Amino acid sequence: MRIKAEEKQQLADIFHEEINAAHRRITERLTHFEQQPPSNKGDSLDCIRRFYEDLADASWTPADEQALVSLEAKSEVEIKRLMREGFRRLRVQPVPSFASLINALRKNPGAPEWGPEPVLANRDAVPSADRERIANVLHRELDEAARTIASRLKLGDSKIEIVREQLETVEGAIISEFTPLV
Repeated sequence: MRIKAEEKQQLADIFHEEINAAHRRITERLTHFEQQPPSNKGDSLDCIRRFYEDLADASWTPADEQALVSLEAKSEVEIKRLMREGFRRLRVQPVPSFASLINALRKNPGAPEWGPEPVLANRDAVPSADRERIANVLHRELDEAARTIASRLKLGDSKIEIVREQLETVEGAIISEFTPLV
C-alpha cells in the first residue's frame, strides 16, 4: 500500500494535532493530581498504607500496623523513602510484610543507598493504579483519535491500521514517560 505525498503531510498534521491534544489533557490531569493539598498525620498514615499496598501488591495486616506505629516519629516522606530503598534491596519477592521492607535496609547494608531525593511537587511516584487509569484514558483517547482521523480522511481499512499502529507507538512512548513507582 502506498501513501501519497500530500496524504503523508495530512496524516502528519493530524497526528501532531491529536498527540498535542492528548498531551495537553494528560498534563492537565497530572497537574491536578500533583497539586492536591498535603494530608494531615492521620491521612499520611493512610497514604503510607496505600503506598505499601501498591508497592508490594499485598494487603495491609495488623503486623504491618505495628511496624508502622514503631516508625511514627519519622515523617511520611522519610517512611516512603525507606520503603522504596527497602524494596530495591529486598531479595525476596513478593514482599512478605511491611516490616521486612523496612528491615531490608538493616540486613543488607552493603547495597548502595541512594542520595537524597530531588525536591519535586509529587514526592512519591504515580501509584500503579493511577498509572493504569491514566494509560487506559490515553488508550481510549488515542483510539478515538484514530477513528476521527479515519473518518476525516475517509481512509480504507489498511490505512486505518497504519494510523492505529502509529498512535499505539506514540501511546507506548507517552506511557514510558510516567514516573515509575519505585
